[in-house]
Amino acid sequence: EAQKKLPDFLRRKGAGVGRYSERFGSELQYQESLRNYHALITHVDEACEAIVDELKKEDIYDDTMIIFTTDNGMMLSRHGLAGKWHPFEESIRVPLIVRDPRMAAATVGKLDESFTLNIDLAATVLGAAGLDPHPVMQGRDIADLYLSEGSHIGPAWRNEFFYEFPNEDMVSATALVQRDWKYTFWPMHGLEQLFNLAEDPYELEDLVVIKEGATKYDGPHNERLAEMRARHDELKEEAKGGTEAPQCIKPKK
Repeated sequence: EAQKKLPDFLRRKGAGVGRYSERFGSELQYQESLRNYHALITHVDEACEAIVDELKKEDIYDDTMIIFTTDNGMMLSRHGLAGKWHPFEESIRVPLIVRDPRMAAATVGKLDESFTLNIDLAATVLGAAGLDPHPVMQGRDIADLYLSEGSHIGPAWRNEFFYEFPNEDMVSATALVQRDWKYTFWPMHGLEQLFNLAEDPYELEDLVVIKEGATKYDGPHNERLAEMRARHDELKEEAKGGTEAPQCIKPKK
C-alpha cells in the first residue's frame, strides 16, 4: 500500500523498486534479506567489541574518543523500496554514538535529539585534537552539545538541514528537513512534496495534491509550502560553499 503512494516515476523506474523485487518480493526473500542484514549488524557489534578490548589492553581506552555511526540508512522494504538513495526518514537517519573522555559522568549515556550531520564529524575530530577546521569546511563540533554545563556551547544548534542526493543516473532529490515538517523536491521531474512529520512520521501522505485539471498546487498548505521552498533554496545556496572551496579533480581515463 505504501508503494502505491510513491510518485509514478519511483514506482515505474529506479533501483529502489528493482532491488525491492529482488530482496523482498516474496516472504522467503524478505526473511532471508532481514536475516542477512541482522547478521551483518552482529558482525559489526563483535568488531566494535574487539576494538574496545584492544584499546583497554593497550591502556589507552580512557584517552580515546570513539565515534560510532554509519553512512546511510537502508529502506529494508519500507515504502516498497530497497537501497539507500531516497530522502525518506528510513534512509537518511543513521545512528550516532559518541564516547568522549572529556564528557562528564552525568552526561554519559544520555540521548540528545539534536540534528547532527555527517559533515559534523570532521569538525568534531579536529576539535578533540585541539585543531580548528579549515574556514571552507562545513559542519560543527558535536562536542558543543555535551561539554557544556546545562546548555549548548556557542550559537544555537541547527533546527533544520538541507539534504541532497545528486545523481543523474538515478532519481535525484533534495529536501529541507525540520523537526515537524519536510519539503522534498525531485529536480528531474519538477515535483514537490510536503510532509507533516509530527502527524505522519512515515511520510505516507503527501500534502501537495494537485487537483485534476490544475497545473500547480493550490490548497490549505500554500503558505507552508512557499516558506519551506524558499528556505530549501536558501540552504541549497549556502551548501555550495565559498569560492575558495577545493575543487574535485576527475581521474583521467
